[in-house]
This record gives sequence, structure tokens and C-alpha cells, in this order.
Amino acid sequence: MNNMIKKDQDAELITAAGKGDQKAFERLVQKHGAALFNFLLRYLGDRTTAEDIVQEVFIRIYTSVHKFKKMTGVKASSWIFKIAYNLSINEIKRRKRYKHFYDALNQNAQNTRQPDQIKEWETRKDIMAGLKRLPEDQRAALILRVNEGYSYREISDILNLSISSVESLIFRARKGLKKHLKF
Repeated sequence: MNNMIKKDQDAELITAAGKGDQKAFERLVQKHGAALFNFLLRYLGDRTTAEDIVQEVFIRIYTSVHKFKKMTGVKASSWIFKIAYNLSINEIKRRKRYKHFYDALNQNAQNTRQPDQIKEWETRKDIMAGLKRLPEDQRAALILRVNEGYSYREISDILNLSISSVESLIFRARKGLKKHLKF
């Protein structure tokens, strides 16, 4: 019952925001902004890009309310995360074209770390490296499940896959990450 109330509130906020209700839009940002940012940060591994995409997600929500109204049976937060996921896929494609540039930036950032930060950074780096080695669909499914707490049904809506495909992706992602981290 509580999920139905939450779904209705999110849908109402989206509709109101699309009609120009500033307070509804601000509530949407407050309610989903941090979770979107955390997902995108883990998925993309870059704070600035995650912040930019979060902003773009809310612009898309504002300009695409008519698309949400046409969807039935889709949880509002799943629709929001689907927008974020699609924008992040576009970013990954763009990054692949400029990979050598990003590699040089990452090397410079690594060289400027303080000695007391290195150990913590190395652990995070290992986890992020493990996540980045996973195929994009496995990485997205695992982050949505583990870090964001989405159900298999919600992940299937976000990624446009069957529930059994999502279960398989998450199983393979966990197996791949464990192999990389040697657990």
C-alpha cells in the first residue's frame, strides 16, 4: 500500500512540475536528486558528469511529461531512472570517442593524491575498476540493485529487460566483480 501512495505522489509531482509548479519540481529534485547522483556517480565514475546528467534528467522530466502520461503500469521513479540510464549510455558512447583524453586526465589526478589518501583511494579504485570491467548492462543492473535498492521488476522497467534477464545480469555481475576483486 505504501508503494502505491509513493507512486501516486511521484506521478502527481511529475505532472504538476510539467505544468509549471515550481514547488512540485523542487520536491522531485529533493526526493530523487541524491539517488540519481549516487547511481550515476557509481555507474560513470565521474562526479562532474554525474552532476551534469542529474540536471539533464530533471530538464527531460520537465519537457517530457506527456511521455510519462502515456505510460501505464510504470513506476514514476523507474521512469526517472530510465531517463538517467539512457543519458548515461549516451555519455559512455561519447567517452569512447575521447578515451585517450580521459586517460591522461585520470593519470594526472592520480599523481596529485596525498599519501594518507592513497590507501582509501586504491580500494575505491579497485572496486570502480572492477565495475568498469563489467559489461554496461551488468554494471547498471548491479548498481541499481545493490546501491539504489531497486527491485528486479523496477530494474527490468528501467533497463527494458525481462525480470529473468535482470536476475541473470546481476548474478553474472556479482561473479565478475568477485573474480576481479579475488574474493
